[in-house]
Amino acid sequence: MDDSSISRELEAQEYLRRHKVLELLNTLTSLLLFHRPERTREFLINELEKLKLARVTDKDYPSLFDESNLVAVFGILDPAQQGFISVTQYKEALKTLGIEMTNLPWPDNAMINQETFKQQVLSELKKANRTFKS
Repeated sequence: MDDSSISRELEAQEYLRRHKVLELLNTLTSLLLFHRPERTREFLINELEKLKLARVTDKDYPSLFDESNLVAVFGILDPAQQGFISVTQYKEALKTLGIEMTNLPWPDNAMINQETFKQQVLSELKKANRTFKS
């Protein structure tokens, strides 16, 4: 491979990263497989329109998870129903939901209640689902 080919490949990778193209395709594919619409093309167009509207309003980004899903996840993490989970459990929940987060707002020994869990995860899902260049 010559230098121009390598340079072009690096440019392409940077373009995909900068514009979050792979994230967009993953989101659309996940939504498609979850809903399995009869009219695939119309469904995808509709989801892209929702993304466009979400960008303008900064809310209602398409996501497979809602509050009820997060309550269920919290319940799995808190089987003794103590009302809180550890930061380690929170990090694992984020990984399971496909969210990468390096800087947490709490110390490692903090405990997180269900409401905080829901608010934080919904916020992180919103950030993760901004599948286009801002």
